[in-house]
Amino acid sequence: MKRHRTLSVAGALVLWAGAVNATPPDWSPDLVPETENVPGPPSLAADATWIPVEARNHVTGASGPAAVLFGIAHERGRYRPASLRVECFDGVTAVHIDADGLRLGPWAVAVRLSLDGGRFVDGSWPPGGDGAGLVLAGERAVQFASELYGKAELRLAVVRPLSVPLLFTFVVAGAEPGLHPLADRCRWSAGPAISDAGR
Repeated sequence: MKRHRTLSVAGALVLWAGAVNATPPDWSPDLVPETENVPGPPSLAADATWIPVEARNHVTGASGPAAVLFGIAHERGRYRPASLRVECFDGVTAVHIDADGLRLGPWAVAVRLSLDGGRFVDGSWPPGGDGAGLVLAGERAVQFASELYGKAELRLAVVRPLSVPLLFTFVVAGAEPGLHPLADRCRWSAGPAISDAGR
């Protein structure tokens, strides 16, 4: 029994040392893990529609217009549903990006953004209040949402240490008419470029 315990402790130390010495992989905007027998990404073009809803904040009781867009999140050859939600509660705009099972913790997350296949721009987004998803609020949210006008595709990579990026893809065509009720309610004005909004 003592020998078994010694071997177990030695094995645990080897596994722990391997994890401690791991280094993050080099990241590239074109990093898409290739695996065999994995279906390709679901088609977004046919279902890409901004869905207007009247939303309610269950914490504060506030209600207001929101627009929801569904997309995909890609990580290590697996695809899962993702959502992009823009909302206006009490005159404050917020943008939420989330995927099934996404937990980020309490700290700001490094992201890289690309519109219509352009270069990726570094930025940082805070996590949601419960550590789930990404949230921009206030002027940064307005600036980000305004940059979607006239664009066809948004790609956002969540860059995490010791892991491959989680890549969100949304077909954002029709953002201007889809977000118009929110822009009116929250009184948006033109903002700086996405490179500033994503920081």
